[in-house]
Amino acid sequence: MKGMFNLIRFGIAISVLGFMIYFAGINNKENYCKLTEITIEMDENAFVTNDVINDYLLDNNLHPDSIKMNDVSFKNIESLLSNHPSIKSANVYCDMHGKVYVSVVQKKPIVRVQNGKEGYYLDEDGLRMPLSNEYTARMLLVTGEVNLVNENDLYYLSDVIIKDEFLKKQIVQIDIKKDSELLMLTQIGEQVEFGQIKEVGEKFKKLKLYYEKGNSQNQEYKALNLKYKNQIVCIKK
Repeated sequence: MKGMFNLIRFGIAISVLGFMIYFAGINNKENYCKLTEITIEMDENAFVTNDVINDYLLDNNLHPDSIKMNDVSFKNIESLLSNHPSIKSANVYCDMHGKVYVSVVQKKPIVRVQNGKEGYYLDEDGLRMPLSNEYTARMLLVTGEVNLVNENDLYYLSDVIIKDEFLKKQIVQIDIKKDSELLMLTQIGEQVEFGQIKEVGEKFKKLKLYYEKGNSQNQEYKALNLKYKNQIVCIKK
């Protein structure tokens, strides 16, 4: 009999707890949301800010502030933010009190391309990223006859440069000529006649060897020509 009484008490307790959880869930859904915290993972370039995210959500009628939890689609907010041209990924969640947390990863541009009046960045994945009205990044610049060069090749070349500390500091601009050959401008003033985007590793190996060991007399040249196999042609000023 005592065992039966305890079993009944246990059943009642479970039922009460279930009702409490149920009604708490209903009450939570009636809570109003508040965008409490925005976390942005980025490098030194600040294309995405709290204001950018807030304005973007407002412009697309998906800002969660003062909206009931039950009426907010956090999946839609995540999808919208992930489709922002400067955002790589987004995570959005809410606690039981209606506090909304947004975490985004900003895209990382590696090169700026200026094709006439049209300008854009290529990010670390080789995807286009529009210029920002709020922020301009200082990085490798490509100009000239951009349409003559395959964009994937241009991304590959830029990726090689920015991943090499020496080349990244030395090469500041790439100008594409009408024959699709590249003229690189360096930090110290010498021009590098690179030729077409072929044998990239071999050409940069020659260039680095020249700066490390080749110019023993520290002479100044107008240009260094890397187009010929196994040699560098130095052009005097």
